Amino acid sequence: MRVFSNIKRLVEFIFRMPTADELAITELEQAKRDLLMMQTALDYSKRMVDYHADRIKRLSAYLNRE
Repeated sequence: MRVFSNIKRLVEFIFRMPTADELAITELEQAKRDLLMMQTALDYSKRMVDYHADRIKRLSAYLNRE
């Protein structure tokens, strides 16, 4: 009987409606992950801008040298 009682409590816990605090915590954690992803994208984009700017300078200098 005790096993069935424990299983019943586990099933009820798994399928219960999360509290507002639990939902807020989940959303906050997702927002932190999203921020980290966008910061990574920003770092990449800044470096790509620098790369292309340097490439334009190099190619312009090459063409002006002739």
